[in-house]
Amino acid sequence: GAEPEAEAAAVRLASCPGAVLRGFRCGRIEVPYERADPSLGTIGIGFAVRRREDRSRARLGTIFAAEGGPGYSSTGSAREYVATFGGLLERRDLVLVDMRGTGFSRALRCRGSQAGRLKPQKVVANCASELGERFFSYRTSAAADDLDSVRRALGIGRISLYGDSYGTFLAQSYAFRHGEGLRSLVLDSAYPLSGESPWYPSGPRTGMRSLRLACARAPACAGDARSRLRRAVAKLRRNGHSPVPLLNSIWAAGHSPPKAYLAIDSRLRSLLRSSPRPYRTSTAFSAASPGPPPGRGHRGGVKAYSSADEMVVSCNDYPMLWKKQATRAERRKQLKRSIESYPRRRFAPFLPAEVARSIFLAYRYCLTAPPPGPLYEPPQPPGVKAPRAPVLVVSGEMDDVTTPIEGRYAARDFPNARRLVVRNAGHVDALYYPKRRAARAIRAFLARHG
Repeated sequence: GAEPEAEAAAVRLASCPGAVLRGFRCGRIEVPYERADPSLGTIGIGFAVRRREDRSRARLGTIFAAEGGPGYSSTGSAREYVATFGGLLERRDLVLVDMRGTGFSRALRCRGSQAGRLKPQKVVANCASELGERFFSYRTSAAADDLDSVRRALGIGRISLYGDSYGTFLAQSYAFRHGEGLRSLVLDSAYPLSGESPWYPSGPRTGMRSLRLACARAPACAGDARSRLRRAVAKLRRNGHSPVPLLNSIWAAGHSPPKAYLAIDSRLRSLLRSSPRPYRTSTAFSAASPGPPPGRGHRGGVKAYSSADEMVVSCNDYPMLWKKQATRAERRKQLKRSIESYPRRRFAPFLPAEVARSIFLAYRYCLTAPPPGPLYEPPQPPGVKAPRAPVLVVSGEMDDVTTPIEGRYAARDFPNARRLVVRNAGHVDALYYPKRRAARAIRAFLARHG
């Protein structure tokens, strides 16, 4: 049914900069870096509001959308969100909040973070030096509190919250920390708050399974792609080549399946037919997986994507192969022991040491992150029950970035959750392709519950 009009907002909205936010009005609120210690100062949280298209009838609800990364700005994907939610926006408002450290929320930049010239471990060390105690303020739990502060400042009651990729991690944190403000929840390509191993084992396995499935379902692809993968990896090793670039290309294929997996298989065939001596794995396999399709938001500069924010938030919140309280020297020893003790054939034909050097386990740069400070709060508060709001968890069958297994982990934390695994789909399919099944299912869910 229709929703009562919002209470008087405590913030003024003004015109938004840039064509991406056409049809939106923008605002900003100041929040403490640390609500438990206001002496650390404040940070501005920027957001954009798109009012419902039909103002002659009562509003049915408000959708908040949270982007992924971490590091990407929600406002940078405004066009994609409008296309994905489609007709829902006729009678629903849409609010895009830039997570602290992204977009219009003081996009985070540390020395060397955007240029790509420094090693990531050095960039993280620079961030730690430059941010001091505020290093730990760039975390998911604080961003969830910011989102709720925007909701309250706008005078909005309960919201329907959509998160994609890392945005699902943030959305789950919001659900546990501010369940009273939640009407419904959509987790699109979910990364779970709990239950995940720091090895992220379902990623490489989903990628290799998807390589086999993509070939098996394509009439022009003969033979067993998984067998070709095994033989190609063995040939690379025999000739002194690292298979890590191949592993990285499999990860990237999760953004645009099944085509990207078939491109990898084509390169495997070429490798098995030719001499590997002139073979350059880094160029051959990066070309095989072009990554996300064109047309996504994130257009230009640190306001579109903050590499520093991604690194700092990841180091603060994600599980690692070492204890975060350990010294750097101890962390390196713990990492070495983790690799040596992990079952050797768990990622066959790849070795644990190769997986640890791949994008599937990109968080080695966190070896130089400081240990958590006293103000740090984890994304999921201990002892808090999940809200009973309806939850939809959407996974792409061939998504090896945030896998269907991880979607299962996320769904089991909520008592009123249902899952959808979309055949042949990849990472955040609903935003790439708003006319396909994932986006249609999300719209149907929000039409009923949002």
